[in-house]
Amino acid sequence: MTTITEGIRHTDLTRLEEILRSTGYFYEFEIRVALEIADETISKGTEKSGYYWLKVTDENKIIAFANYGKDGFSTHSWELYWIAVHQDSRHKKTGSALLKTIEEKVIKYGGKILWAETSGRPLYASTEGFYKRNGYELQASLKDYYGLGDPKQVYCKVLQ
Repeated sequence: MTTITEGIRHTDLTRLEEILRSTGYFYEFEIRVALEIADETISKGTEKSGYYWLKVTDENKIIAFANYGKDGFSTHSWELYWIAVHQDSRHKKTGSALLKTIEEKVIKYGGKILWAETSGRPLYASTEGFYKRNGYELQASLKDYYGLGDPKQVYCKVLQ
């Protein structure tokens, strides 16, 4: 049975790194940034860091996580910074359940729109499909943003 819980602990960091590496999607610097954000949240707390975390656990093992927060330059927009499911747990609707929980929490906090960015490389076609299946619309494509031939795809969903 899977459960979704809030928060992040120092003991979670190794597993978060394992999840990110298992996907084969992320650049090394992206993995470092995710762990730095986790460290910042652990040391400062959610209130001061502005980062919210959710974890999906199955049989006492984290199989997925997400990180999101309020956009400080908007009255109502929130950002999905990270969402990752361990390769061994993909295609079980875990990511969709996690995303739905984030949307519910953002609405509870007064948010109206959730923004998500991803790469436009062919490797990320399944990620873009994930966002589209979950009601997100492509708002912008920034050519060569992450690197040559690697555009930034910006998706959003207006929350009810």
